[in-house]
Amino acid sequence: MNVKQKLNNFANWFNNKLENHLKTGTPQKLFDAMHYSLTAGGKRIRPFLMFESAKICGATETEKFLDIAIAIEMIHTYSLIHDDLPSMDNDDLRRGKPTCHKVFGEAIAILAGDGLLTYAFEKISSSQLQAEKLIKVIKTLARNTGINGMVAGQAGDILAEKEGSFNDIQFIHENKTTKFIQACCEIGAILADATDKEINALKEYGYNIGMAFQIWDDVLDVIGDTEKLGKTTGKDIQQNKLTYPAIYGLEKSKKIAKSHVEKAIESISIFKNNETLTQLAKFIIQREV
Repeated sequence: MNVKQKLNNFANWFNNKLENHLKTGTPQKLFDAMHYSLTAGGKRIRPFLMFESAKICGATETEKFLDIAIAIEMIHTYSLIHDDLPSMDNDDLRRGKPTCHKVFGEAIAILAGDGLLTYAFEKISSSQLQAEKLIKVIKTLARNTGINGMVAGQAGDILAEKEGSFNDIQFIHENKTTKFIQACCEIGAILADATDKEINALKEYGYNIGMAFQIWDDVLDVIGDTEKLGKTTGKDIQQNKLTYPAIYGLEKSKKIAKSHVEKAIESISIFKNNETLTQLAKFIIQREV
């Protein structure tokens, strides 16, 4: 089975687990918005990475980590809702469907994102796993998705576009995308009681596939097909965003992404059962154009 099939099978299983989350509540429209975005589809790469990182470190009963995986997807979904807002990227399409603010209005979309973010940490803290382990998970997620990670990267992206501040593309990509992906790998290792050597190897892997993922997203925004990608292409150029193709051109950007994939694969050579994560690294730069 190739990694694309594995991802599809995982996404189908994971989507079934997500289906009954945040379906009803008061006010119902808020819960409808959260549920709409959470169950809108996607490859579910971040929870997949968490599970596979745990498995590569020897974990077997990985379904007990499901609450953590769902929380990760909630945080990712909140970031997409906010990223699509008129004040951010102003996107009308996400995962082939109208974005949250187009369906429910901007105010409810903002609150839906807020709700998903805060509920994610409630879900983690309610897990039956060892308290010390949960604290490590919470700290890792908060550090990499907050003001020293994803939020900082998003701010840098906006300021580079509107003010010319934080105009270092490396900073934007490392923080907006890479640190969260890296955190998913690190959390999987933490949950599996991995050694420091294993944790560091997976952090390096996560860093490099995160960079490759975002650089390839930049490439796809130029050469991709809106229908295949499920989101609007050409937005980076229209909004004068700082991207790898804008700085290095398409061909060099592709080479840089490939070099990150090679580094990612090398970093997990310490593991015997590294086939799935190796395939995933290669898949990152084989996504449809």
